[in-house]
Amino acid sequence: MAKKPADSSSIAGQIASNRQIEKLLGYLVFNFLIFMAGFIGWAAATETAYAGEIARNIDRRVNFDNSANGFWAAVDTGVYYFGEHSAECGEFMRGLILCMMGIGIIEIIVWLISCFPAYFNAKRMLRPLNKMAFTATELTRAAHGENTNLDDIESALGSIDPMSSDMHISTGNRDLKGLEQAINGLLDRMRDAYKSQSRFVSDASHELRTPIAVIKGYADMLARWGKSDEKILDESIAAIKKESDGMNRLVEQLLFLARGDNGKQPLAMTNFSLSDMIREVHLEAEMIDPDHEYALEIKDDVTVYGDVSMLKQTARILCDNAAKYTPKGNKITLRAMINGGGECCFEVQDTGIGIETKDMPHIFDRFFRSDPARSRETGGTGLGLSIAKWIVDRHRGHFEVTSYKDIGTRITVCLPCKM
Repeated sequence: MAKKPADSSSIAGQIASNRQIEKLLGYLVFNFLIFMAGFIGWAAATETAYAGEIARNIDRRVNFDNSANGFWAAVDTGVYYFGEHSAECGEFMRGLILCMMGIGIIEIIVWLISCFPAYFNAKRMLRPLNKMAFTATELTRAAHGENTNLDDIESALGSIDPMSSDMHISTGNRDLKGLEQAINGLLDRMRDAYKSQSRFVSDASHELRTPIAVIKGYADMLARWGKSDEKILDESIAAIKKESDGMNRLVEQLLFLARGDNGKQPLAMTNFSLSDMIREVHLEAEMIDPDHEYALEIKDDVTVYGDVSMLKQTARILCDNAAKYTPKGNKITLRAMINGGGECCFEVQDTGIGIETKDMPHIFDRFFRSDPARSRETGGTGLGLSIAKWIVDRHRGHFEVTSYKDIGTRITVCLPCKM
């Protein structure tokens, strides 16, 4: 038979003790305030009786005869001095102290009586949590094949699909509704992360399998005919080099995302001109891609706080995507501006094939490609926009994407001008 995971008695005792200590401190503060209020009221009445008013900026003090024999004797010698006047306060002080002692005795009795209800109330509050922990322990023991006293626990566990969205906990206690929602939300996020990780590993394996197969095929061809056929030799070397470059690019992108997920991808934050950065990207694009017409529109002198190399990489990714899916000779426009919301923005607009409406929610997913065959031809890995999104997210920015089929796509990166 399973034991309880933990005895709630010690926790209940701590909760009850803390509450009782707080209550006792509250009594002490209350008694002090009552004592002070009583004496101040007597002093005000005495000053009014002697001087006709309560004077300001005068010396006030209470003196007791330290040579008196005993506490009460010292209290009886009390004299209240206020300015040039004085009044005996011993009798009043004795009565006030006796009154406060009586109140204190009543408070102590009430405090002692309330100790036991406070303990049992704490145990009652902890009972649902203890029940949840006990049930979790039973489930864990059952999962390890140990005998439990829960009916049909083995069949119940066997019927649970770890990937099912119905795998939630419920105690039926309204006070624990928030805790249940938090735990169920955690289970959902763990499930989504598991699915995402599985899909990522599967896609990465698939992406690496294809170039490896191509390289192996050409290596076999070289082994059979490449030594004597110069044409096959050249073709094989070119293909192996192309696929090796693609694999190297894919591995670098995977490492970038892995470092980003682990929080090991550093950012060198500084103030820089976003407008100048877009000008540099525009010049680079014109040099490396003569097949397209590149236009530049700088509407504002935009300065942001961020990692210039990372954001430049984002702009290059957007330009690279635009070039891949835009017919030769068509126009690609780069812009930098401040939008109506006061955000610093740069965007890349092409006149290419556009993005299908059904694919729009997934374009930043890792390894997602709306047209895998076309992406294979253009050398895409499906990771570029994922990397761009990671970079923009770390800069607390966001994307705005507008696309129409066979008309073109405009992707705008919006960043806070001040971090």
